[in-house]
Amino acid sequence: MYYPCLDATVGRPYALYIHGNSDTTGAVRGVETIVTGLRWKRLREPLSIVGEVDAAAREACWELGATAAASLMDG
Repeated sequence: MYYPCLDATVGRPYALYIHGNSDTTGAVRGVETIVTGLRWKRLREPLSIVGEVDAAAREACWELGATAAASLMDG
């Protein structure tokens, strides 16, 4: 089935944060399969956090959010 409204989102930037207790590989692969089909543009490598969320993980999330926000300002 063809959805012409999705054509309006081609090239849209996205950032991905995934948190899992033991593994995030399948979740990252699933999201990347979807956004490949949508033809969205990845801003940077997915941020995958496994286990406890610590200060370094929170800082990485902040940086990911800042990257996404900055890309919206450019657009």
